Amino acid sequence: MDGVLKDKVCLITGAARGLGAAVAELFIKNGAKICLLDIDEKSVQQRARSIDPEGQRTMALRVDVTDEDQVQSAVDETVARFGSLDVLVNCAGILKHLPIEDLSLEDFERIIKVNLTALFITCRAAVIQMKKQGGGKIVNIASLGGRTGRPGVGVNYAASKSGVIGLTRTLAREKGKDGIYVNAIAPGPILTELTKDTPEEVFALWNSGRAVDKNGQPEDIAQAALFLASSQSDWVTGVTLDVNGGIFIP
Repeated sequence: MDGVLKDKVCLITGAARGLGAAVAELFIKNGAKICLLDIDEKSVQQRARSIDPEGQRTMALRVDVTDEDQVQSAVDETVARFGSLDVLVNCAGILKHLPIEDLSLEDFERIIKVNLTALFITCRAAVIQMKKQGGGKIVNIASLGGRTGRPGVGVNYAASKSGVIGLTRTLAREKGKDGIYVNAIAPGPILTELTKDTPEEVFALWNSGRAVDKNGQPEDIAQAALFLASSQSDWVTGVTLDVNGGIFIP
């Protein structure tokens, strides 16, 4: 199969649904070999079969991305199966938007652990492998909420996604000489399983000021991830790409 990711080996977290599933599907169409990770084993196995029925270019693993040993094992299994790790896309994430006075310390720390600490764990494991190979690409999913502090976004979520942006910038500078590109995508509101239960008025608030008359879809983010994962972005690193329909125009 041809495509801009022909024979590139990609590891995608949060791949069972939402943004991760859309990225996996588009990457397969563009020739990649993929290891799909998710904490939901049944769903991630089903996702792998749906995009690659013969199982020739995918493998699916149940992984808790906050667990260092599980993440390292997933990287090792990916390399053992496909021979390398060329691209990491960090899509795993959770949200819980509450006013600060209603937010427990447990809620705050849980969001930070899944959205930011886990991303550190996966990036570190990928960087170690990519250095051995002479390079690679990392794409992290941040958020418009981490860029602007918009209404309706909890401080826990905003803090975690601001951290993703800071980690991305610093890691790009730290590892550029090793041929490792590190970029982020900051989506605006996207219609996914994660946001489907959001009250209509809150979703409208998130979309206020949007320049184009189009709701964000997972495929919009997948296209941005494809660009950042491919050789088409070989002079792009340390960037946070805003994909939000013009809600935020810096």
